[in-house]
Amino acid sequence: MATLQAIRNRAVLLTVIIGLALFAFIIGDFLNSGSTLFQQSQEKIAVIGDSKLDYRDYEARIQEMESVYKIQTGQTSIDDVVAGQIRESVFESIVRERLLDEQAALLGVSVSSKELFDMLNGPSVHPTVQQLPIFANPETGRFDRAVMMQFLQTIQQDDLSMFPADAQAQIKELKAYWLFWENNLKYQRMDEKINAILEKAVQANSLDAQMAFTERNTTYSFEYAFQPYSTLPDSLFKVSSSDLKKRYSQDRNRFKQQPHRSAKYVLVTVNPSEEDFRKVEDQINQLRSDIETADNVFAFAKANTDDTYPEVFVSNTLFDPSLTAFLNAASVGDYLEPVFEAGVYRTGKVVDQTTAPDSVRARQIVLPVDGQSKADSLLKVLQSGADFDALAAEHSLNKGNSDMGWFRELDAQQMGADFLEKSFSTPLNGLFIHASQYGISLVQITDRTAPVAKSKAAIIALKVLPSSETYSKHYNDLNRILAENQTADAFFKAAEASNYSVQSAPFLRSTDQTLAEIPQMRQAIRFIFNSNLGDLSDILENNNNQFLIAGVTDVQEGDFQSLEAVSSTLTRELINEQKAEKLAAEMKNQSTQSIPEVAQALNARYDTLRFVNEAMRRISPLGEEPALIAAVSQTEVNAVGPIVKGKNGVYLFRVLSKEQGQQELNIASEKESWNQNQMYRLVYQNYDAVRKAANVEDNRIRFY
Repeated sequence: MATLQAIRNRAVLLTVIIGLALFAFIIGDFLNSGSTLFQQSQEKIAVIGDSKLDYRDYEARIQEMESVYKIQTGQTSIDDVVAGQIRESVFESIVRERLLDEQAALLGVSVSSKELFDMLNGPSVHPTVQQLPIFANPETGRFDRAVMMQFLQTIQQDDLSMFPADAQAQIKELKAYWLFWENNLKYQRMDEKINAILEKAVQANSLDAQMAFTERNTTYSFEYAFQPYSTLPDSLFKVSSSDLKKRYSQDRNRFKQQPHRSAKYVLVTVNPSEEDFRKVEDQINQLRSDIETADNVFAFAKANTDDTYPEVFVSNTLFDPSLTAFLNAASVGDYLEPVFEAGVYRTGKVVDQTTAPDSVRARQIVLPVDGQSKADSLLKVLQSGADFDALAAEHSLNKGNSDMGWFRELDAQQMGADFLEKSFSTPLNGLFIHASQYGISLVQITDRTAPVAKSKAAIIALKVLPSSETYSKHYNDLNRILAENQTADAFFKAAEASNYSVQSAPFLRSTDQTLAEIPQMRQAIRFIFNSNLGDLSDILENNNNQFLIAGVTDVQEGDFQSLEAVSSTLTRELINEQKAEKLAAEMKNQSTQSIPEVAQALNARYDTLRFVNEAMRRISPLGEEPALIAAVSQTEVNAVGPIVKGKNGVYLFRVLSKEQGQQELNIASEKESWNQNQMYRLVYQNYDAVRKAANVEDNRIRFY
């Protein structure tokens, strides 16, 4: 019994232990499954309506876009600026696609494969497709349907075994490239369909057309007396805090904002010290001495320079200005005494000089690697007067594209020493055969530039950069102030006291790639948006020899600007309203007189305006005064209108004339014009409304 009672006494404890064990088992399995709430939260880069954007999906789309960019531009690398633009473009594309999918489902809109095919092979190929450089005819540079169809047939093949491995990889890359544009076309067509529905749903009626025509075609002339609000000093009027709160509550929708933050920062650009300059100067002087005894001056220069110069003849004008002046006056074997220009010390030796064309133009017939005998035969045929282009079209591997364009020795050296020597030694219209690992080329020189002075020079260039000691000094000086002042306010006060320049970035968005256009400072934006008000960053660095410390000075996360942020604007408006009452009362007391007499009595401005119509947004020189334009349009000719309390002051006016234009109303034409003018705004406002309703949650600042 005692044992049983002991078990009973411990029942609660056992229940807790068993419960904890079960929980540990379940949660352990849950964690190991890779589907935890924590992990899901970490991978959720955005929420778009009811759908979530996973980090991996976003990354895949970015990589896809980067590949497309490289193919489009021919570049092999992407800098930070372009990478940021691609991330932003991809995100906006994903948001738009998902919102379009939702709207299309609600409206019953879809895009079929047949429609996509018609966009490619229909009577009119879609403009986006026509603009793709990959579909351009090599000879004309314009879109070629045949080139496009051949491309599509190639990438749609399932069996690529007939192609070499590198060609298979290229075909797969091009297929991915095309799938990107195919997806783009799908959503363009979907967008077009939804916009067409909007356009039909919102059409001008006869009243809209009549009103638009009348507003534009009826002009008014009037004289006026004007008293600006600046006539009265602000000190005569008071605005209470309750007045401000009431107006803010009434007009809060005017002050919608995009969430943003503000920051202050200290930027230090590390420049070389006098000691850094002296060391590089000593080094270049030593190299100037050593180059005289070098066995191979080009090898010596290449081993000791920061900038490599080509071992070929180059036009003297293509060198840096100080080198050009030296080379024009130098002889073979002369040495360049050390010279400093644009942050670089240079020295070197003139190895050779000549006078020859800077560039040549050529065309070629490309044959297989084993085509030497065929090349010899074609050479004899050409030497006997055969047409080069005709033979190229028949025999060349790159049919229809024989022109090699213009190139200099700088460019020709990439083809090897043999090609370089023959290209610039062969006379005009002369022929030569060049063999390489890629094939046999039968080349003809078709044109040359005029001879110029050219030099082959071994040049050593040493850049003057901040040394590690210089870096350390600037870093340590800044770090000392940071260590002693851990809040933003304290740090910036201490920095100013130490003669550092403190600058402001008043409006920053989480999508910004730079801070105040300082390159490679996305890291500063991430800090500002992942930190709290008053927080201070560590020392941040970029590749431009710059240090930066940023502090968060304001956080505006709401959808509306705060009362404090807009209080000066509201105060100005409330004071102007009080001024308007006083000025209007004074003007009313004089309203029995003529407009010029009223202006004289009140020391107000008097003037006459002509050709004013209701379609105007601004009146020169009065600015934006919609109430005045409306009052003028509702007043009879020769009648004095009501006193107008405008945006900039108070007006009393008399209409002098009302004139109708000679143009006759064409309802159909007016409707079409109205619809065209409104369509762009309608499309923009529709997407903006749909995007806002989706409450897009952008969490990318956590990742990038």
